[in-house]
This record gives sequence, C-alpha cells and structure tokens, in this order.
Amino acid sequence: MDQIDLLIDILFDKNADLAERDDAAMYLGEYDDDRALAALIKICLDKNEEEFIFDVCGESVASIWVKRDHFDPNIYKEMVPTARHEAYWYIQSMKPEWIEKYELQL
Repeated sequence: MDQIDLLIDILFDKNADLAERDDAAMYLGEYDDDRALAALIKICLDKNEEEFIFDVCGESVASIWVKRDHFDPNIYKEMVPTARHEAYWYIQSMKPEWIEKYELQL
C-alpha cells in the first residue's frame, strides 16, 4: 500500500477525525494520479457525504484537472454545489480561460 492508497483510506473512513479526512483530500490534490482523482470525484458526487469535505475535494479535483490541463465538464456539472463552487474558484484563479470555454456556472 502506497501513500495515495493510505490517503484514500483516510478520506473514505467515516470514523476518522474530520481534520484528517480534510487533510487527506488536500494532499490527494497534490498528486497527478488516477486513483486520487477518482476518489476525490467520488466524494464530490456523493450527496450523502459529510458537507464539510466537499470544499476541499472540489478544490483538489480542480487542482488535478489544472495539472493535467484536462477539464471534465460532465463531472463538474454533477458535483454537489459546495464542491462545484470550490472547483470553480480554483479554476477561475488557475485556468480562467476554462470559465468562458466551458461556460462554467457556479
């Protein structure tokens, strides 16, 4: 098991400390890794997830998209509003051309 797998385990552990889950989501955004991206997206799409985690997961997803220079408008549209909001502001600051290109809305 590597660092990414450990962070994913913490992210999905509903019994973990909230700060640990938040940190795990933040650190996963630093990796350009399909597993990290998939885990973060899963949280961003789960309407039953804890509200507190959406903001950092949304920002981390956007961070990976920016690193890859690849945006997924379908995933973006499906994100819960809090995650989408954070992704929007990250994209606005790092890749503002995507806002117009993809006609992004909050």
